[in-house]
Amino acid sequence: MEVIAGTSLAPCETCMQLHNAFAHTLADELRPIRVQADPSGLAYDHHVDALYIADAYSGAILCIEGGYQRRIATIDSGGVIGERIGGLAITPYGTLFATRIGQGSAGGLFRIEPDGQVEELSRLRPEDQRLGVTYDAREHALYTTQFRSSAYGPCDGSIVTIDLVTGEPSTILDGFGKPVGIVKLGPTLVVADARQRAVFRVEMASGRAVLRLQLAGDLGCPDSLCSYGLDSVLVTTFDEQTQRGSLRRLWLDGRHQVIASGPWQPRGVATDGERAFVAMRRGGQVMVFQVEPSI
Repeated sequence: MEVIAGTSLAPCETCMQLHNAFAHTLADELRPIRVQADPSGLAYDHHVDALYIADAYSGAILCIEGGYQRRIATIDSGGVIGERIGGLAITPYGTLFATRIGQGSAGGLFRIEPDGQVEELSRLRPEDQRLGVTYDAREHALYTTQFRSSAYGPCDGSIVTIDLVTGEPSTILDGFGKPVGIVKLGPTLVVADARQRAVFRVEMASGRAVLRLQLAGDLGCPDSLCSYGLDSVLVTTFDEQTQRGSLRRLWLDGRHQVIASGPWQPRGVATDGERAFVAMRRGGQVMVFQVEPSI
């Protein structure tokens, strides 16, 4: 299946009816979704059975829905060269949020409405590089990761929450190196730190971080996260020595399960509750994997 970036609609034969995964043969449903893009962040909308894909370099936000794809918005570069878009998050109302990495001078966070209108959230520091973002419906707030670059590598990583009523950001926890992935499961934040090569569990109470524990530190270099049920997340990882990537399920009690691995470098991850969608760095495709039952 070929998916062509642009404003026109194009057939998307191998991903038709994304939610009805097993109406077709499993082999057909698990074929890669090929895109003329460098896919980065992913988000899945369960309400309309749509997969959203961020193009890291062009800034395009693509939507695959009902067997067709379209470009719904483009995030500008902010005047910097290099990878542009990091993560995506979606609300139950179809509003998307996308992070602009910024390369140390144009980091930002953008609201994308269903009609394609784009608005930057204005109270964030542009010198902070930004990758992960997740939406909390109960709080109507965003949680996003940020860090800075130095001669010694990424540093000063922290987690920021943004009240979407007031637009006011506040730092809730620092002490990270290069936090890249983030997701919230009830009162628990799960954060992937690429520099520390670990995934952390952060317990929240009354809007404050009260406990941080290392959940896993033997997964290679972790990248993106998405929730899978109430007590587990999906995490993408990459081992620089072996040049192999993996998709794993990680429970809040520390158990983990390898879903897939191979000679690829994964980035964003999303799920429809039965399958996992994984963006492949410079691969021009989103891989599709079946998530096995709980162990």
